[in-house]
Amino acid sequence: MMAVSTRTGRAGNDPADYRRSRVGPVRVTALEAADVWARDAIADAGTLHRWAAGRPDARSFTGRGRVHSVDAPRPGPDGRARWAVRHYQRGGAVAAHLADRYLRVGRSRPEREIRAAAVARSKGVATPAVMAGAVYPAGIYYRCDLVTEVVPGARTLADTAHATDGTRDWLEAMAAAGRLAFALAEAGVLHVDLNAHNILFEEGDPSRAWVIDLDRARVGGRPDSDAAERMLARLTRSVVKVGTPTGESLGDREILAALRGRA
Repeated sequence: MMAVSTRTGRAGNDPADYRRSRVGPVRVTALEAADVWARDAIADAGTLHRWAAGRPDARSFTGRGRVHSVDAPRPGPDGRARWAVRHYQRGGAVAAHLADRYLRVGRSRPEREIRAAAVARSKGVATPAVMAGAVYPAGIYYRCDLVTEVVPGARTLADTAHATDGTRDWLEAMAAAGRLAFALAEAGVLHVDLNAHNILFEEGDPSRAWVIDLDRARVGGRPDSDAAERMLARLTRSVVKVGTPTGESLGDREILAALRGRA
């Protein structure tokens, strides 16, 4: 158990509702409503992810690393019943060498995701509220966790390609995903890896798309139609790989038409 918990206040670049603190060497950035909880959880378990793993109500699932869904310890901005606690894990070729480690250069992954999510939400883009992020120093590297509210009954855009409700809901979800790309661009948020696995839909509602994994997003640009087109192009390539509800192979042109709501 970590015994040290020192408040450090708010950094100038953080969103207004977030506060920074330290628990021993661990750096914490948390929404005001979750600040005390985050510090206590780290003091008790060492990391937020380990705290969640030990909860009796935890439900675990895998994506890039293991995510634990737990009952919400505090009310969040959207009043969700559960929170998702994710340990950041690298993807691609670098994962074989660095796994869950990141160089201690610039803003950390949780800090970047907190800022991007706050900007996106302030502009009306649907993305889960970030409750807290924690950075665990390890020499020249760090490891980190992120806690967000859970979109209830969420399934990904990729999931809709294999759903039993078929093509109609898939087309509606595709059009919603396309609108999401334009909404992100209008908000000045460029999601550099927008794909069929980080766009979510609430259970039974394919008309509104939610975006996650904003830790690499570029924030602060002016509304930019070119940014929207880059995100649509990346998303198109991802959907082509995932496939369609009918199993037929569609090319970039057909997929892009569906994303634009013109299928």
